[in-house]
Amino acid sequence: MNQEFLKPRLVGERFNKHSVPLELLKDFAALEEMIVEVAKWKFKESHPKQKRIPSGFGKDLSLHISNIEDGSTIPVIILMYAMNCPANTQIFDSTDVDYFKQARDLVIETIACAGQSKQLPLPAQFLGYFDRFGRGLRGDEYIEFNQLAKLTIETRKQLIRASKVDEWTEECVLKGRISEADQSRMSFELELKNGTKLKAPLTSQHLDTILDAFKDYANNARVAVQGAIKKDRQDHPKSIEFVEHITPIDPLDVDERLEELGKLQDGWLDGKGVALNRENLLWLVKSFESKFDADLPLPYLYPTSDGNIQAEWPIGNWEASIEISLDKKCAEWQVLNLKTNECRDLDFDLSNDRGWRELNLALKELSHELDV
Repeated sequence: MNQEFLKPRLVGERFNKHSVPLELLKDFAALEEMIVEVAKWKFKESHPKQKRIPSGFGKDLSLHISNIEDGSTIPVIILMYAMNCPANTQIFDSTDVDYFKQARDLVIETIACAGQSKQLPLPAQFLGYFDRFGRGLRGDEYIEFNQLAKLTIETRKQLIRASKVDEWTEECVLKGRISEADQSRMSFELELKNGTKLKAPLTSQHLDTILDAFKDYANNARVAVQGAIKKDRQDHPKSIEFVEHITPIDPLDVDERLEELGKLQDGWLDGKGVALNRENLLWLVKSFESKFDADLPLPYLYPTSDGNIQAEWPIGNWEASIEISLDKKCAEWQVLNLKTNECRDLDFDLSNDRGWRELNLALKELSHELDV
C-alpha cells in the first residue's frame, strides 16, 4: 500500500535528461531521516504528557522513489506501508501518516522561509540534516518543492548556519599538491593554491595516485580531489572528510589555465590588456570538456590583448594555433610548417558541435601527416 507523498523538481543541466544521478540518492536518504525525526517531534508536541514515543511509531512507513516524471526531472516519492500489513488495514487513516505529512510540510515551509529570510519554523536541531540534504547539488542546481521553496546551494548554507552545528560538509572538487602522505596513519595532506593544507583519509584505491603526486611535489604536480570537505561556520575549509575520486591534473589542463587567466584585470598588459569575460571563459571550459577529442593533445593557452584566447599546438614540424573570439564563439586557424613554410588557414564556428568536429579533424590530420 502506498500514496504519493512528495514530487520535488530537480533543476539543472545534469537533470535535463529526466534522470537522477546516483550520488543524489544520498541526499534523499537524508531527507527521509529528517522527516522521520520531525514527525517524532510533532508527535511529542501533540502528546506533552507522554514521556516517550511508542516503539512502533512509523516503523512500517518508508519513502520510496517510484517514478521519474518529465519537467526537468521530477522524482515521485511515495509513502509506502510495510508489505506484510493486512490487506484491509486502513494505513492512510493512521495518525502516524498525519505526522509524516506535517513533517513534510514543515520541512518545505522551512526551506521557503530561508529563501525569504523569514523566521524558520523548524527548531535548530533539525536544520543539521541540511548538512547532508542538498550536499550533492552543484553550481546553479536546485530542488524545487513549490514556487517559494527552492533548496539552492545558498539556501542550504543559510539553513546550516541557523542550526546548532559548528561545522558542516560540502561536496566539491579541490585542486592542489600532495604535500604529505602518511601510510602508517593512512592519511594525506592536500595543499591548496593559497597555502591552506587539508588533512584527508587515504584509502588503498587512491594510494598509488597519491604517492606519485607526493613524489612529484617539487615539480608542482597537481591533483583534483572530489569528495566532502568540512567547513566551519565562517565557511573556511577545515579538512576533507571522505574522498570519492582523485585525478592527476594535466600540466596543460584547460580548466586550470582558464581559471588562472580569468583573474586578469583590465590593464594587465602594460596598461592595455582587456580582462577576459568570466561567462565566456566558462563556455570555453565546458566546450573543451564536452566537445574536444580526448585523444588529442591539449593546447597551450594564452590571453590576447583584446580579451580573447590564443590556443597553440606544436605538432612535429607544424605550429598550429587558433585565436578564439570569446564573444562571437568562433576561431581563426593558422598552421605553419617550420621546415617548408607551408601555411594553411581555416575558420571554425565553435558555437556548435560541427565547428568543434572540424577542429578535431584538422588536428588529427596534422598528427596523421606526422606519423606518415
